[in-house]
Formats: sequence, C-alpha cells, structure tokens
Amino acid sequence: MDEFKELFNLAEERAILIDKNNDMEDVLDKVKESGILGLIIPKEYNGLGGGYYDACRVSEELALRCSGVAHSIVIHNMAVDAIRLFGNEEQKERYFPKLLKGFGCLAITEAKGGSDVANAVSMRAEKVGNSYILNGHKVMITNGTFGEIFIVVARTGEGARGLTTFIVEKQEGIEVHKINPSGMRGSGLSNITFKDVEVGKEDILLSEGRGLRVALGTLAPNRVPFSAMGLGIAERCLNLAIERAKSRKAFGGVLSDLQAVQFMIAEIAAEVEVLKRAIYSFAKEMDDTNYAGAVCKLKAAEVAKKAADIAVEIYGGYGLIEGTAVEIAYRDAKVLDIAEGASEIMKLLIARKIFS
Repeated sequence: MDEFKELFNLAEERAILIDKNNDMEDVLDKVKESGILGLIIPKEYNGLGGGYYDACRVSEELALRCSGVAHSIVIHNMAVDAIRLFGNEEQKERYFPKLLKGFGCLAITEAKGGSDVANAVSMRAEKVGNSYILNGHKVMITNGTFGEIFIVVARTGEGARGLTTFIVEKQEGIEVHKINPSGMRGSGLSNITFKDVEVGKEDILLSEGRGLRVALGTLAPNRVPFSAMGLGIAERCLNLAIERAKSRKAFGGVLSDLQAVQFMIAEIAAEVEVLKRAIYSFAKEMDDTNYAGAVCKLKAAEVAKKAADIAVEIYGGYGLIEGTAVEIAYRDAKVLDIAEGASEIMKLLIARKIFS
C-alpha cells in the first residue's frame, strides 16, 4: 500500500473538511493521479491487477482515515467489477482505460427501494433499432456527482427477467442532483435523472433480460471490501477511544485506570480482531459470494456501530459535538446498516444458506 501513502495521508488531513463541506475537493484529483482507480483492473488493460483482498486493504486503510473517500473507491471498484465479471472483451477494451482515469458508479437504487432490485426498478429502456432509450430516475447514487461511467439497471420487460444492465457514459440527458447525507460525506451521493439517454446494444452487460444477475452478482462479492470500510471505521473509533481513555483525567487518575472503561475497550478490541480475520479470510477465498458478503457486511455494521457508540461514550459530552472526529465516525458507522443491502437482507441471505 506504499504507493497510495500520499493519498491516505491527504484523506486523513482533509477528513473533517470533507465531512463539513460534503466534498472531496482536491482529494478527488489526488485519487485520479494515484492510480488507485486501476486497483482491480487487470494488468492486460494497464491496471494493477488486484483482487478482493487488495480492495479490502485499500477500503480499510481509507476508512480508517476518511469514510467518504473510502466509499467512493469501493463503489468505483464495484463498477469496474461489473465489467470485469460480466463484460465481453470489446467492453473491457473500451471502458477499462476510461475507468483508470475516471470514476465509475452503480445506478441501481430507485425511490421504491434499493434491496428489492427485482421489483423496485421502474426506469425504462425502450429498444429503438440497435439502441435503447433510457428514461427514469435513480436515487442515492454514490459517485454520481463526478462519475463518468454508470452501470445502470433498467427495465426492458416485466418481472425479474425484465431487467437489463447497461454501461452508460456521462452524456447529455443525464442530470445529476447532489444530496446531503449524514454519513460518509464527500462521496458524491446524488439523485440522477436520465432523459432520452441513448445507449447502444453493444453496451449491454451479458444480454437483455439478465440485468438482475449482473446486479446481484456484482454486489455479492463486493460486500466484502465494503465491509472492510466498517473495519476501518471500527479501528478508527477504537483508536480514538483508547487515546481519550489514556488522556482524560477523572477520579484522581485517568479513565483507562477504571476497570469498567478497560472492559468496554477490551470487548470492542476483541470484536474488531475477529471481524478483521473474517473479512480477510473471505477475501482470499469465497466459495459462496452471497454468504461471504452477507456475513461480513452484517458483522461489520454491528462492530462499527458498537465501536462508535463506545467511543462517543468515552468522549462524553465532547463526543456529541458536531464535526469532531468521533461524532463523524458515529454517523459514518450507521451507513453500513443500509448501503449496498440492508442488514435485514444480509440476515435473509445467511438464513437461506443455512436452510437451503
């Protein structure tokens, strides 16, 4: 990870400002310059040729410093992976060079919901000759503000088999409206309107009617690197809690002298260690991507939220002041429960594995 050290340091230096302004500003340029956008692009396309293990390491390191930047990279990697897993040779040759220099994003979620992809998507893709005309709205799309390549799920028919996934370049007819989230700020979260956007049939991933397979097949393994964000947030909170406990004077000593505080920190330290081992074990080998992604994401959300809660408690009143490092981490942690599949959906996927 030494090649990204400058980016990591800048993300840490700008973290509070990114949260305050909901904007990555000059960090965005540094991301593009660093080469990190090519992390999982195969070497034959001039990428770094990394896999899910490498994606986890980057996700963890960035989230340890700034969750907004981390989330942006995780979603970019998902867009890359959609093409890596389901794209043909022509699509890889055309789009990987562009994704080395510009951000990709997944445009799946709509106002009706995000987890129920098969039923929530209503955006239409009407076939006209050898092209499709896209009309509709996507909501809460990470990287939407500065994304250049969109992986878009749209409806070409009825039911689950009526979904098709397209690769769409930023163009006239795509209107982006930045929104103001509470956590993981600066990641370009946006609502996007597609109005008469034309896409060629050569930009369909797999084939018409197989969009659900592409969407779910992309999300499942990439929930493991997404979970590594939760690991990074939990580690950040643990470090903040330890630092505060060692320095805060109370009852004739410091907080870390108190066994109650020691036990709080010991418990979350153990959970962080277990989470780390689980994430990197699955990242090395995923026999069942749905199960691996669900287990990691569910536990990452739980551990990160618990770590953030403990950190705020140890900080006391200062933990409730807006814009402080611990308060930012508290808001960031909650996002893990919702984004890229709600925790309840993760439980459902795990239960299916158990009872199948």
